[in-house]
Amino acid sequence: MDRYRTPTVSLAEAYHVAQRWLTFLGAVPEQVNEPADGIIELRSAGLVTRIKFDRAAVAPSAILAMLKATDGEAVRRLLFSATGFTDGAKQLGESRGFGLFDIDAMGDVHPHTTFARSLVPSEPLEPAFLHTPRTEPDEPELPINPFGPVNENAAAEWVDCPRCGVSQHHAIEVCVSCGAELVTPRPMSAPPSAAGAQSPGPAAAPAPGMARAPAAGGPKLRCRTCGSHDIELHHG
Repeated sequence: MDRYRTPTVSLAEAYHVAQRWLTFLGAVPEQVNEPADGIIELRSAGLVTRIKFDRAAVAPSAILAMLKATDGEAVRRLLFSATGFTDGAKQLGESRGFGLFDIDAMGDVHPHTTFARSLVPSEPLEPAFLHTPRTEPDEPELPINPFGPVNENAAAEWVDCPRCGVSQHHAIEVCVSCGAELVTPRPMSAPPSAAGAQSPGPAAAPAPGMARAPAAGGPKLRCRTCGSHDIELHHG
């Protein structure tokens, strides 16, 4: 059988629950001790309370140890646990007049013996952690750009040194690496659009003695000697 149990609360939280519950009953703790590791003891008038924090259900040995520590004292004994009690511990606690309580995750207490049930007030105390907000897992944070927003035209703000090739801001006139003079390339002007181009004027009249060039699709002249088409026609 697996004896391991996950505690419903931490030892500090269990102490807060027990002290709050005792104060509500009117048995305000007057002394607080830690007799052993994982044990907190609170003493009130005629009452000794122990909080047992373990990784397993509280066994009869914890009850016997408390009886030994308070032997001869005219006190009543309470024992709080964050992992519950074994059946043997409940039977021993019942026979010895202990008040056994376990603490749930909300900070509420639950009695397991007759003496414990007799102490439960008619007006129940609200659980200690009823309104404690649960911590949600943190959402992964997006990486932050340490250099600020990216400029879409950032490429136009940098030029390469013609000598060493180091990229530098376009406002720098002299290369910070080799000292060469930097020349920012200027954008080439766009060719004139068809709408803005000047329309050709009327065809100039040929000089006297010159023939008009043949119309497109008409006969073409070629020199038989050199093959040139640049031939002047003279009218006789």
